[in-house]
Order: sequence, then structure tokens, then C-alpha cells
Amino acid sequence: MPQTWGTIAWEGVTARVPAEWSLVGVSGDAQKGYLRVDSSESSVLEMRWSTAQGKPPELLAKARELLANLDKSCRKQGTKLTSKIKNEGQAVAFWWKTDRVGEGRLTYCDKCDRVLIAQVIYPCDEDFSDTAQSILRSIRDHRSDGLVGWALYGLEFAVPPSYSLEKHTLMSGYLQLVFRNHAKRLIVERWGLANSLLGDDSLMDWYRKDVLPDIKGFRVEFGETEILGHQALRVFGWAAGIRQAIKTAAYSLTLYTNPKLLTGYAWQCTESNRLYSVRTTHDEGENIAERVRDLIRCHK
Repeated sequence: MPQTWGTIAWEGVTARVPAEWSLVGVSGDAQKGYLRVDSSESSVLEMRWSTAQGKPPELLAKARELLANLDKSCRKQGTKLTSKIKNEGQAVAFWWKTDRVGEGRLTYCDKCDRVLIAQVIYPCDEDFSDTAQSILRSIRDHRSDGLVGWALYGLEFAVPPSYSLEKHTLMSGYLQLVFRNHAKRLIVERWGLANSLLGDDSLMDWYRKDVLPDIKGFRVEFGETEILGHQALRVFGWAAGIRQAIKTAAYSLTLYTNPKLLTGYAWQCTESNRLYSVRTTHDEGENIAERVRDLIRCHK
């Protein structure tokens, strides 16, 4: 069993995996998606989810279909498949073996209305079953507080369910996830190698140079604060300019408003040598930036 574990989460689907495992592939959205996490060697965690559209699914039938398709593929390749299925009440467990071993679970959550299929695949010559079962038992399809969890490459946070992922950038030294709630936007970013990025610049100098150019349509002012024991930057802005006036006029014809305010935070975590930024556009009285900021774990 590994000594240290980390969290992987996408669209609220969460798993605990050995710390050295990395997210290598994601696709889809909250209704239908796929996630893959690889070890540094040859073990893999795959998770697929889809909405059941209000009708509780036959998990046993789905498990049989999955293994039947795998058996068909093995026959084409001239390999033999051995498999087992076990009904565990609220879940169905399955096991298969070819030139590799797969251990998995199918679950259905009536709160999420989501079917989740997860499996850990590993080499036959590895004593990996205990770790595989620990991973599978850790999987959750939603948080208990109603927020939607996200965790990758050491960045862990959650957002309100009204915010859906609009786009993302996943690079070794830079992560950006952009969420939208009608006209409101929420942007969470993380940079690696903070010391190299900052150089001799202050946090404010860096922010003005690297982040501020992406903030358009708002006049901003800066202040100092503290986040998780780190000196931090607070950014406050208000809508300005012709483009914002046009947007405000356009949204006045709908049920939604064009947000007039912007709030953001940025800080350097010296323990992890990373830079973090959270910013939102919002209406008066909302504190989304603070809620998301307080859920980020920048160091242990």
C-alpha cells in the first residue's frame, strides 16, 4: 500500500489515489464524462459517468454488458478472459483477468442521477488488489456540502453547482479552470515554480504583468490581505467602459444581470513554491471568490 495519497476530482467525481499518480485524460461534462489517472508505472484508474435520466439503471445488466464487450474484444485478439460479478446491494463489483487484471465497481446515485463505472487495471504479476480496492472504495460522485469538487495536480477546490466548466488549460506549470454562471465568471489558476516566475518582482508587480491584462472591462484597485498564513493580494474592480455598458443593456432584456463587480485574490505559497489566483465577476453582496479561496489547499 502506498504511504501517501492524493485526491483527483473532476465534475464532482472524486477518488483518492497514490500521490504519484497523475491525471492524464478527461473529456465530457457533468452529464457524461471520462477520467483517466495513470501511475508512474503501468497501473490505471478509469472512471466513466453518465446521467440515468431519472430511471434507476440495472447495474448487473450493465456489468454483464461491459464484461461481454471485453470478452468479445479478447476473442478477436486471441486472448482468454476470466471474469466475476458480485452484487453488493447499492453497487455491483466486477473482476476480470487477461494479460492484465481489472477490478471495478458500478454505482448509481439517485441524488446525482448519475451512473458511475470505475475500474483499476494493473499487471498480473503485481500484488495490487488491496490498493485497487482502497481506490475504488474512496470514489464519490458528489460532496456532502452540495458543492462540486475539483482536484488535479495538487490543486483542490470546489465551486457552487450553478457554475459550469467553460474551458480549461492543463499544463505542467500552469492550470486554469474557467467556470460560468450565465454572465458571471469564476477563474481559478495555479502556477508552478513561483520563485522563478516572481524573480525580484513583488506579488503585485507579477500580477499586474501576468494576470491583469486578462481582466478586461473593469477598473481595479489592490489591497493586502493574508491567506493560509501567506501574504496575499486582494483585487477589487467595478465595471467600466463602452463594452460593459453594451453588455449591461443586453442583459437587461433577460432574466439575468451583467455583473458590475470583480473580486480576486492571489498569493504565493512558499511551502509548495506555487502561485494561486481566484477571481470572479459578481453582483453586490455575493462572496463566491472568498468561498472558493477558502476551499483551496495550497500546502499540507
